[in-house]
Amino acid sequence: MTLGERLFQYRNSINMSQEKLAEKIGVTRQTVSKWETNQSTPDFDKIEPLCEVFGITTEELIKGEKPKTNKRNTYKTV
Repeated sequence: MTLGERLFQYRNSINMSQEKLAEKIGVTRQTVSKWETNQSTPDFDKIEPLCEVFGITTEELIKGEKPKTNKRNTYKTV
């Protein structure tokens, strides 16, 4: 899945229009459209705001991978 496809999927999962997303992160609707159709990619300074809107990590947005959980051993102290 491309970055554009992920952006489209995340935006639709929260029922947000391109226009509303653009307004929230300070770009035009046309810019969001270009991202979603892989005609361009978001500038670095827009990645964090996008992740905040979608409630995801940068790794999820950029790589399409959920963060690995840190499985720690818990030890009881006696």
